[in-house]
Amino acid sequence: MLKAYDITELRSGMKVGRAVKDFDGKIIIKENVKLTPELLDRLRGKNVFSVYIDVSHEDYAPTSASQEHLIDRAYLRCYKDSFTATQNLYYGCANTGKIDMKELAELIRADNIAELCDDGTKAITQIHNMKRDGDYVIHHALNVGILSGIMAHWLDFKSQQVGELVITGLLSEIGKMKISKGILNKTGKLDEDEFNEIKKHAVYGYAIILDSTLKKLKNVLQGVLHHHERCDGSGYPSNLRGDKISEFGKIIAILDIYDAMATNRAYAKRNSPFDIIKVLYGDALAGKLCPKCSRMFFTSLSDESDAEYICPHCGERIKPVALTPDNAPIAKPAEKE
Repeated sequence: MLKAYDITELRSGMKVGRAVKDFDGKIIIKENVKLTPELLDRLRGKNVFSVYIDVSHEDYAPTSASQEHLIDRAYLRCYKDSFTATQNLYYGCANTGKIDMKELAELIRADNIAELCDDGTKAITQIHNMKRDGDYVIHHALNVGILSGIMAHWLDFKSQQVGELVITGLLSEIGKMKISKGILNKTGKLDEDEFNEIKKHAVYGYAIILDSTLKKLKNVLQGVLHHHERCDGSGYPSNLRGDKISEFGKIIAILDIYDAMATNRAYAKRNSPFDIIKVLYGDALAGKLCPKCSRMFFTSLSDESDAEYICPHCGERIKPVALTPDNAPIAKPAEKE
């Protein structure tokens, strides 16, 4: 029996059930060939998004089964409740153009958010292993909010700052409620006008918050407005540089990239923690991301040494990241049980 696997779900040992071809019809991998790390690397460089695997053989365990033990059911229940609350908040804004402060207060005050932010190891593991059914924008906003709470604790923020950073993360995508679903859900490449419209979501979000009682929270306003700015001036909406970008904007920029790369999107497939950290590390070295915030994120993520995920390329249990003496990030295998 053949089963189609997403490219990110493949691992060594799986037997190809149907020849894999590129867009020109050239065979990349022949039928009945067992996948190896080298073949998986080859596939990553091609425009291949799924492969038919012969699942009649029992010489490997399906990836979904190997991931099962990494799913925390209690965390998942809390996450689903918070997802519903976040969705109500966002869709309400889409209908009215305003933030329902009662909905936001309910979301923030709920024990669920505090629990989701409480354990960095657990949250990072779940972000990479749980399925994300439903609206991508809602999942992304919630996860950036969760990562914001974790980052705030890593930065030793005071209670009020923790709350404000979490709110900033949760509302970082609220401006997208002013953008058409046709653009947000487009699976093909965005044209220039569509991309320019997407880039306006930071300004739209700022305006929505400014029209609410949250307008007194300068950190939140600036964080939402600045989270796509880059320290070298290459970001948007205002091409701000260095110190002109707010602290919250610099922090959310890192967390926004991390979660976006950790999930399947309409236009891109998910990445492993190792691949994400390499991108973030490269952006920090290139002067795009704040060096101080990046260093804290890398170091703290390394300290969360119990977090695990299933590597989409080899199927092994992997610890997300360790740091070498020169602070270069590397992946490390999990200890065998």
